[in-house]
Amino acid sequence: MKVSQKTEYALRAMLELASYSERHHAVRSADIAHSQEIPEKFLELILVELRRAGLLISQRGPVGGHRLARDPALISVGEIWRAIDGANERESRRAVDPFRAVWEDVDKAISNVVDRISLAEVRKRAEAKRGVPDYSI
Repeated sequence: MKVSQKTEYALRAMLELASYSERHHAVRSADIAHSQEIPEKFLELILVELRRAGLLISQRGPVGGHRLARDPALISVGEIWRAIDGANERESRRAVDPFRAVWEDVDKAISNVVDRISLAEVRKRAEAKRGVPDYSI
């Protein structure tokens, strides 16, 4: 499975915003870009798409920025992915594709996983992982 760079950036930006969600204040694009090492101009385009999908609230001005539209526990990885890359529908070049049913099953299986994982769960997993010492060489 391959996730586009754009989707990866969107997920990282949303995770960054999830870390601020308890404080209920907006975060500037520049701060997200710096923290997550995302090119700021590209991030701004991504944030527009996320806002149009109803996942973000943006506000202009000196205290402006972006914040999640809902609690991180109510926003799934799948919802973010679809907002950026659209549905995972494959179009066959041939009228009859013998693998079409296989690809549909694969898409359903992926959706079942990413739709069950919320931003809050990803954040919890990341925090737990940081607490475990890494002894790899």
